[in-house]
Amino acid sequence: MIQAPVRVRVEQFSGDVLGIGTPTPRLSWEYNCPVPENAKAEIRVERRKPRHGANESTISVDSSQNILLPWQFEPLDSRELVNVFVRVKTDKETSEWSRPLFFDVGLLMPHQRVADFVGPSWPEAGTDHRPQPLVRTEFTIREKPVLARLYLTALGLVSARINGHRVGVDQLNPGWTSYDNRLECWTYDVLDLIHEGANALGLLLADGWYRGRVGFDGGEANVWGDKIGAFAQLEVTYANGERQSLYSNSSDERWKTTLGPIVRSNIYEGETYDARKEMPGWDRPGFDDSSWQPVAEIPFDEHKIEFPVMRSIQPDKIQEDRTIHVTAGVEPGTWLIDTGQNASQRLKLHMHGLKAGQEISVQHAEVLDKEGNLVTTILKRGHQLDTYISNGKDGWWEPEFDMHGFRYALVKGWQGTLTHEDIKCTVYHTAMERIGWFDTSNEMVNKLSENTVWALRSNFMSIPTDCPQRDERVGWTADIAVFSPTALYLYNAAGLLRNWLRDLAFEQKKNGTVPFYIPYVPMGIWSDPQAIAIWGDAAVLVPWALYMATADKDALQEQYPAAVTWVNEVHGYLSPDGVWDRRPEYALGQLGDWLDPTAPPESPDQAMTAKELVATAFYIHSCDLLAQMAIVLDNDDDRKRFSHFAEVSRAGYGKRFVAANGRMTSDTQCAYTLSIMFDLVPDKTLMEGFGNRLAELVRSSDWKIGTGFAGTAYILPALAKSGHLDEAYGLFLSTKCPSWLYQVSMGATTTWERWDSMEPDGSLNPGGMTSFNHYALGSVNNWAYSTIAGISPMSPGWKTIKVAPRPGGGITHASAKHLTPYGLISIAWNIDSDSHCMHLSLHVPYGATACLDLPGTRQEWLKGGDYQRQYSL
Repeated sequence: MIQAPVRVRVEQFSGDVLGIGTPTPRLSWEYNCPVPENAKAEIRVERRKPRHGANESTISVDSSQNILLPWQFEPLDSRELVNVFVRVKTDKETSEWSRPLFFDVGLLMPHQRVADFVGPSWPEAGTDHRPQPLVRTEFTIREKPVLARLYLTALGLVSARINGHRVGVDQLNPGWTSYDNRLECWTYDVLDLIHEGANALGLLLADGWYRGRVGFDGGEANVWGDKIGAFAQLEVTYANGERQSLYSNSSDERWKTTLGPIVRSNIYEGETYDARKEMPGWDRPGFDDSSWQPVAEIPFDEHKIEFPVMRSIQPDKIQEDRTIHVTAGVEPGTWLIDTGQNASQRLKLHMHGLKAGQEISVQHAEVLDKEGNLVTTILKRGHQLDTYISNGKDGWWEPEFDMHGFRYALVKGWQGTLTHEDIKCTVYHTAMERIGWFDTSNEMVNKLSENTVWALRSNFMSIPTDCPQRDERVGWTADIAVFSPTALYLYNAAGLLRNWLRDLAFEQKKNGTVPFYIPYVPMGIWSDPQAIAIWGDAAVLVPWALYMATADKDALQEQYPAAVTWVNEVHGYLSPDGVWDRRPEYALGQLGDWLDPTAPPESPDQAMTAKELVATAFYIHSCDLLAQMAIVLDNDDDRKRFSHFAEVSRAGYGKRFVAANGRMTSDTQCAYTLSIMFDLVPDKTLMEGFGNRLAELVRSSDWKIGTGFAGTAYILPALAKSGHLDEAYGLFLSTKCPSWLYQVSMGATTTWERWDSMEPDGSLNPGGMTSFNHYALGSVNNWAYSTIAGISPMSPGWKTIKVAPRPGGGITHASAKHLTPYGLISIAWNIDSDSHCMHLSLHVPYGATACLDLPGTRQEWLKGGDYQRQYSL
């Protein structure tokens, strides 16, 4: 019997969603049973406009069109509510309908965004540490409605309350974008929060990224504006179809504002909350706001408001079992909290027994020094210090508009005993579905993989940041360029990355090149963007990784012009032989193999591998990927042009960087790695020699890593590709400093920025820049998934899957699961030491095909289903 399709989705969202931003959304679904080749998929769409009734349509498509199927119906209108059902039908039988997918449509047309941005109407002194305002209004509902939507965004950050209840669970909305390009608007179902009669809407505002000081080297304040304000559009529909609307504005004299109890707030530095300034009932009807002032309107182009392609920042739904330890500090009234996990999170404390005016401070940090003290020097300006000033009443308190990257916290000013019952700890990140898992018989390898998951969670905070704790926290392009394949294996991060790429394209046009980080804010020596290899190559590497993970051709097409512009720009910097040796007009020049472990602590760009070698290698790689993009997008002229670019530069690369003795002029792990992985030298004999030399360098290094950002993601694949699997495992499993598992041996719960962020004796790297929560070095896990467990995509969207486990390193079993667009691919293998056999269990998702490739056997092509295999080793 044919079963009903499962996991019906719209665009790249998982599950139901409010406020999509397109009238023609694409649909996807999966099958959990074999589907006959002649089967059809019937799609039933029930659509309803709040004021115009409902209608239903059904169409039929080939059952194989179940991934990002273009919209087959009349375009949707703003506010339209949609239920989607899918079933499978053949000549002989018909499945049940799938569970319904529900979504509705945002305000697609600019003129439908009627509300204004409103905020404080008084002069605000200074540029930092300003008290944060409240905004409120009241409205009357004549009868219980059948539908209610709140459309909400802000210049700054906003959190809404209706009748004393928080709207949604989102944090730090509307998130961080290039605000001069676009601003995201979030949609909320508030039907259960409003009632017949008098109601109140309250808004808490904060500076956030928009006006608050952001970034390093002192940071910058008021980057996008010096006035904050909220956009709130509440639309209520009654049973008879009549709509009642409430718009934030400064003209009807119904919106009031005043200063609230948050007396200072900065995402990086922390928040100060003065409970004495609380105004109970301010977000409920009947509150006396006669002392409040009228709001002021903040002009903003409504054309720049858009509805998101991603979820918002939310509490992590996976509540991991963590025991929070609390110990008394050295000084009276101080208590040290150990949450057990470095993460982007916030503490909620039960404030009790305090006198009015008594202060409690909470300092957050990632690690402790050798004496057991919080390490705060590496935070620089990002103090991560929260302060609570009591009003003499008991209650729970959690900061509203900051976020901290920490494991430890020191509470000061606490009278009496602080226990774990007084503490709640919540992890936050952009809401994404977990879609990838990995496990082996080696617990240190498992810990490395899980540390990478935590680093991803901590840094996927509206944008892909590089760290969640210090005064940096920006969207560095190189980090995500090398990490995106790993990220897309672990989480459905497609929406977040597509969202970020839109700002990359904007900042590229605005600045004349791909800046070092996105959104871009000029800071320190980074104030004049120049074309830098790897960093700029994110314009190509990230969209290609996104396409391989999802088969989203529209996303690829959207980013293609930026990718072309990047490669064309770099092409203009090349010497006649195709080598990128022109030094950028930038203090550090190229950044090269950034954070090579041999680089001096204060000079992370001083790697062993020549910068022009690295730059040329990545340029060729981007040309190759761009040629593949051109094939996908049916642009043969571009394919030929970028293939020619790559051909010319390959010839120049070989002449410049390969010595007469067959060695690379930079005799380094990185140089051979890039040459092997990017196929930079067509001579097979030379390539064989490169593999042998790379393996020799790994052995002679005493199994220590010798690569930075440029080589780390590729060195193990290069060793395996060149026939040196034993060396790959030896390097991967080393616990010597520097290595991946050295960090694990030092008690890391996330991946570090530097190989030696902490020295073996517990002291910190002497460089002024270090972080214990960076994901870039975790890019190695992509090799673990594809080689140890043995699964990777052969074609976009995992339509064809390579299944090729290569056991080694004493690992006796491994398993992995990944939720592909077609469904779950899962593999588990174990080695029987007595029989010297590998036992393998495999599930291939229906609609996909797997190529099973094991050493010493013929390749076997497998359709969707479950398989058991046994092979002699």
